[in-house]
Amino acid sequence: MTRYPDKTFGLRSSTDLYLKLLFDIERLREAKHTKAIQYAAFDCAVTASHILDWVLHELGDAGYLRLTGKARGEKGAVAGFIKRNGALGGLEYCRQIANSVKHVKITMGPVMENMTTGSSSKLEWEDNRIVNVTSYAYIKIDGQKYPVVDLFSDMADQWYLFLTTEGLWVEQPPGDDD
Repeated sequence: MTRYPDKTFGLRSSTDLYLKLLFDIERLREAKHTKAIQYAAFDCAVTASHILDWVLHELGDAGYLRLTGKARGEKGAVAGFIKRNGALGGLEYCRQIANSVKHVKITMGPVMENMTTGSSSKLEWEDNRIVNVTSYAYIKIDGQKYPVVDLFSDMADQWYLFLTTEGLWVEQPPGDDD
């Protein structure tokens, strides 16, 4: 069998993208400075959102129709998937964040007007001097701020359950977690 070069750096399945999401979440947790936090948060949103593209690619026609309500090639599969799969509750947030960062604004589908993201720093003072700076990224929903890492961690849990339940989980070779 002839193997053709691809453009995925060797990633082959939605499981591979899920493992990348875990890697990105860890980078976000360990990031200390604003730019590192912003970049890792962006990567988390894009990866969490685009696992769906890989899932849709891997599904057979019956599974595709069941999970999206659309035949393969029919418009609206992503929206149908998000609507039908409420257990993936963070997916629409991730999709909106990923597309906003990539394209500056949402151009397809409804816009969540009640949601924004940002990053900030908390300063710790002692004797009129800063002794510690803690930077973080957040998601703001209906005026309430939440650590965005929580959204991505929840999304990872949701994707793991989905992939295993749907039989899409691909076991990894030992020692391949470097």
